[in-house]
Amino acid sequence: MELNEQSRDVRAIQLSRWGRVATDPGVVPWLVFDEEGKVVLPVRSFLSDFIVRDNRTGSVRNAKGLQ
Repeated sequence: MELNEQSRDVRAIQLSRWGRVATDPGVVPWLVFDEEGKVVLPVRSFLSDFIVRDNRTGSVRNAKGLQ
């Protein structure tokens, strides 16, 4: 499957706005909060696992295999 420029233009993506992302001084450097201000636990769990596996915080590695 070949992607054209239009299908790769991320500016065309429309996402609903909810929650927020904030830095955290703990083990997980970022936390994702839902619309009620609560930490989204599955994301925190993923990020904790990511750090434990010694991945860099700036990495863009594929999440396959972390399930």
